[in-house]
Amino acid sequence: MKRKDLLPKRLSDYIQEMGVRALDHLAVHIDSPSPAAAPEGEPAPAGPASATQTLVDHWKEMSAADKEQFVARVSSSVVEVIIASATLPAGLKKTVKKAEKVLRKRAKKVRKAAARAKAAKVKAAKTKTAQTKPKTKTAKPNTKTATTKTKAPKRKRASAEPKREKES
Repeated sequence: MKRKDLLPKRLSDYIQEMGVRALDHLAVHIDSPSPAAAPEGEPAPAGPASATQTLVDHWKEMSAADKEQFVARVSSSVVEVIIASATLPAGLKKTVKKAEKVLRKRAKKVRKAAARAKAAKVKAAKTKTAQTKPKTKTAKPNTKTATTKTKAPKRKRASAEPKREKES
C-alpha cells in the first residue's frame, strides 16, 4: 500500500498542490542577493548562501515535471509524519503530553531565573553608580505655588457667661 493511499486522496492532493504553490510563491517573492563586486582580474567571491536562497535558486531552474516530483517526495514525508502522529498509542500520546508539560515548566523556570539574574545585574549596576557618584546636596526647587489661605472667622461662644480675664 502506498503511503499516499493511507490518507484520503483529497487531503494528499491538497498537500501536493499547496507545496507547489508555496514554493512558486517563495521563488517569486524572495529577494535575490546581488553578487558581491570583485576586484578586477579576480573571480567573484562565493559567499555562503542561505538554505532558502539555495532552494529558490534550484526551484527556478527546475522544469515543471521536476517540480512535481520534488513536491511529491516532500509531501510523502509530510504524509508519513501525519500518519505516525495519528497512529501513536493512547498511552504514548499521554506520555508525550506529560513530557511537553515538563519541558514547558522547565523552560518557564529558566526564563524566570534569567529575568531574576538580569534584574539583579541591573540593581547591582544602579548601586554601583550610586556609590561612585559624590554625594552633594543640591537645592531643591520650590515646587509650592504661592496661594493665599484665608482663615474662617472664629465662632463666638454660645454661653451666657462673659469671658473672664486673668488677674496677675
